[in-house]
Formats: sequence, C-alpha cells, structure tokens
Amino acid sequence: MKKVALFGGSFDPFHTDHLNIIKACHDDLKFDEVWIILTYLNPFKISSSSSVIERLEMIELGIKNLDYAKIKLFEIKKQSKTYTYDTIAHYKLKYSEIHFSFIMGSDQLDNFEKWYKFSKLIKKIEFFVFLREEHYNKNIVNKYQLKTFIFKNNYLSSTKIRNLIDLPLQLEQIKDYINENLMYLHERLQTKMEEKRYIHSLHVGIEALKLAKLNNYKNPNQALIAGVLHDIAKQWTNSELEQIICEFDKNLLKEPKPVWHSFAGAFHLKRDWLLNDDEIINAVFKHSVADIKMSVLDMIVFCADKISSERNYECLSKLRKETYKDLKTGFKLILKHQYDFAVKKNSKYKIGNMIIKSYNHWIGES
Repeated sequence: MKKVALFGGSFDPFHTDHLNIIKACHDDLKFDEVWIILTYLNPFKISSSSSVIERLEMIELGIKNLDYAKIKLFEIKKQSKTYTYDTIAHYKLKYSEIHFSFIMGSDQLDNFEKWYKFSKLIKKIEFFVFLREEHYNKNIVNKYQLKTFIFKNNYLSSTKIRNLIDLPLQLEQIKDYINENLMYLHERLQTKMEEKRYIHSLHVGIEALKLAKLNNYKNPNQALIAGVLHDIAKQWTNSELEQIICEFDKNLLKEPKPVWHSFAGAFHLKRDWLLNDDEIINAVFKHSVADIKMSVLDMIVFCADKISSERNYECLSKLRKETYKDLKTGFKLILKHQYDFAVKKNSKYKIGNMIIKSYNHWIGES
C-alpha cells in the first residue's frame, strides 16, 4: 500500500527545516510521497503575514527538485479556518487505497490536546513528531505513545525568518523571493521605524516606481525596493549607526551624522537582509548626498526621496515637474536645492565632503 505523509502548516514562510523534514520523511521513514497541506489560516492564529499566493510560490521554490513532494490545496480552496480532523477525513475518504500518516513538529505538542475533535483525531491517524526543539512536551508524547524523530535541524522558525534571525540558514531562493517582494516589512521595521517614517518610505517606493516607468528603466521593481528601503536605518541610534559603519568603512564617520543612515542602511541590507543586489544597495547608500557616479537607479531613488507625494516645501512642484520631464535635469536641480539648503543651514564647512564632491561634479565648482 502506498504510504503518504501529510505535512500541514502555515509555512509563512517555508524554510530550510520544513524542507529537511520532508526529505527525512522520504529518505529515512520511507514514505512514498509527502503531501504539503498549506493552511489558509491556522486555527490558533488570527492572521497570516503573507498572501496565499506568496506562500504557495515559496513552497514551490523550496521543493522544486523533489518529485515526491506534492502541494495539496484542500484547505486553501475552503478559504477559511480549517481543522486537521476535517482534512484527514477528506483524504482518507477520497483515497482509501493510501495509508496516511500525519507529520507535526514538537513545537505543536503543547496545544495538541486542544485540536478540534482531538479524541477522535488521535484514533483516526498515526502521528509522527519531528523534534524541532531541545525541550518538548514529553508528557504528551508518552501519554499518546507518539513516535518521535530527529532530523537535520537548524532550529529555524518562520517567526525567526520574518524577523531576520538566522537568515543565513534560510533557503537562498526563498530569501531572495522575500526580499524581491518586500515581504514581512512590518515585522522587520516596526521596532526601528515610526509610522510617519514608514509611510514616507512607502511613498518614496511608489515615487521611485513611477520614475522608473517614466524612464523605461530595465527593472522597475528594483526602484520600488530601493525606494521603500532607503530610510531603513534613519531612526537608529547614533551608536547603532556608528557600529555598523565601522564594520564596513569607518572613514564614512567623517561625514555629518544626519547622513550616516544612508551608509548604515546599505550595509544593513547587505549584512542582515542578505540582499544580493548591489544596484539597490548602492542606491540606498547614495540617496542622501549622491556621488560623482550616479546610475539611473541612483538618480531615481535620490529624486524620489525628495519629491514623493507626501512632501510639501517651496519649489517642490517645479522640481517634480522638471524631474518628470527629464530625470538627469531634475536630479541636478534637486541636488543643487539640497546643497544650497544644507549650506544655508549649517555652512559649507559642516555639510561633509561627499555632498560637496557631488555638487562640484554635477553642478560645477562654487
């Protein structure tokens, strides 16, 4: 009889340890197939952090080369909270010729007896428990004589991945997917960014996307990402900014503190988000004081930050109009406006060397 392991969960996101459990089911426990049951909404959760489509696409990326791993949509199609008991009943009735077992992580043991129709559920199917933590509820394991198994465990969790913890252990293709789709922004930014700054960042992303399309930029999504993330380190403490800048290039500390966030943000994306797009990283790095070398993306993000829709200052309409007409012209006008404002506010001797070099290169010696 064909043996199938049912592996349910939110998979928000799917990660390395999910994949390793699936492999262990096939390679070690000799299941013929593993059916991944994506939950529309876990009965113990109020909401998910990502869309069903995003979670499905991440799972597909994770199991791409495993022909024995199949995604099943029974719970997704119901578009409501679904209980494990109903899912198991459905598959056992539909496929009476298959021997099913249910896979669960040891982190679920504490709530196990709270599962819907538990007294019937425990008799309906055999449960296999994978030990995802060093400490787990052995009382439940012994009480119901559950089988436990070890696997190649990185002690990952979806919560950790959403919060940039242990990210180097995550599947690279899913890590890239998350970055490219700006997923889990709220979790990743909420402790370091106030709502007003967060809203500004979203506006800049939208403005950058608009400029990218106006200029037929090769990859508009790069502009969106760089725009949204440009101020990612804006509200860090000076000590936090100094620490990460020293790790990469301590000479940048000679620049005024108000522009440190540009450098720190770029380094943070490279080090902690594992963002592997140097064009985006460079655009974040240059968004405050520009550079003598500015790519189209660099100009787009620099300008978007200064003319985003929620901005309101004198001559904004003119700068916005000129930027929409011609990106390079608009960039030069915005750079001059920023330089003049900085000099007026702080004097030329306190604005830093980088913006002076940018100004002299693009506008001319003053």
